Amino acid sequence: MFSDVRLSLRYRHGRDVQVRSYTVHPYGLVNKAGAWYLIADHRGEPKLFRVDRLLSATILEEPVRRRPGVELAEVWEKVRSVFENVPAEVRVIVDVQRSMLARILSVHGAELMTSLDDDFNDVLDGSGPVRLEFGFRSMGSAEQLLVFGEAIEVLEPTELREVLAEKARRTAALYD
Repeated sequence: MFSDVRLSLRYRHGRDVQVRSYTVHPYGLVNKAGAWYLIADHRGEPKLFRVDRLLSATILEEPVRRRPGVELAEVWEKVRSVFENVPAEVRVIVDVQRSMLARILSVHGAELMTSLDDDFNDVLDGSGPVRLEFGFRSMGSAEQLLVFGEAIEVLEPTELREVLAEKARRTAALYD
């Protein structure tokens, strides 16, 4: 990023498992709710790439070509507004164990709808679970919360609780 050269990326989007390749002109990195994002131009348009979905990044020798007069903050505002205005079909209320909060946010920070205090350390230093609201695009994507086991309890919607309970029962039966 500081070398002002292009990057070649192999990237897996969150909505599917297909890997795509991009040659991008990076502006910078942004952290939102514990998730890091690469902000870059691709074919003259601003794009947002979640860093933990990057499969590879290769530094190219070609110089970066950014749009004249455009800075990281401006590009971030544009892609963030598009990104945040995608409607969430499934709103999920959870209680999260504080010891796992940072890990859960690193995976699902993009879906977080709860505004956490500016001082994240105060949240971590408290006692008891932290109540959060997430917005997922589908019930299937919300089911991913099961990977956190007992560190996260889904309170709403009831339908998701039932699906997760059934999946947990079937998984436990495999190990009986």
